[in-house]
Amino acid sequence: MKRLTIVVACLLLGACAQPQWRSAIAHSYRLQGSALRQPDPGVAPSVISVLPVDAAPGLDSQAMLYSPEPGQLLPYRDSGWLAPAPALVRTALADTLARQRWVAAVEQDAALAPAPWLLHCTLTRLEHDYARPPGIVRLGLRCELVRARDGSIAAHWHSALRQPLTVGDAAHYAAAAQQLLDRALAQALRRIAAALRAG
Repeated sequence: MKRLTIVVACLLLGACAQPQWRSAIAHSYRLQGSALRQPDPGVAPSVISVLPVDAAPGLDSQAMLYSPEPGQLLPYRDSGWLAPAPALVRTALADTLARQRWVAAVEQDAALAPAPWLLHCTLTRLEHDYARPPGIVRLGLRCELVRARDGSIAAHWHSALRQPLTVGDAAHYAAAAQQLLDRALAQALRRIAAALRAG
């Protein structure tokens, strides 16, 4: 009986010593490309290379960030993006461009053909500003379209967008972020089409 007690005690102590793994994110959300089609700018279809999207500090993870007060960013505890936000934005840009008839191909990692146009963007802001509940979602995206032949910038723009929330939770935050990204993608299409038209 004494041995049995010692064995049970050792097993219990061993179980307590096991590492405590953090539970996986309970809810994950994605950002997707837009089905919007920009009118044909009247040029031959072009190949566009979408470069990796850079991110401001703190935005290069799967964390869905909220700001309870100016200058402070905190992650949602049980909710996050399906992948790091810059990767989701890059995929959304590529998917949206691929739907345009005036885009011959979109390159991301493997070069299929020499791309005459390079699109580089930086995610400058993506947060739920919770200063006044239920808050506002803010998205900032700065982009440059570069001519590959000489490295000159054909177009550059900064989308600084905001969307009020009716409910301050992760699901509404994600939905508002998607609406803002749709607006940023529409602006990107207009700018890119105009630059291609201008040559």
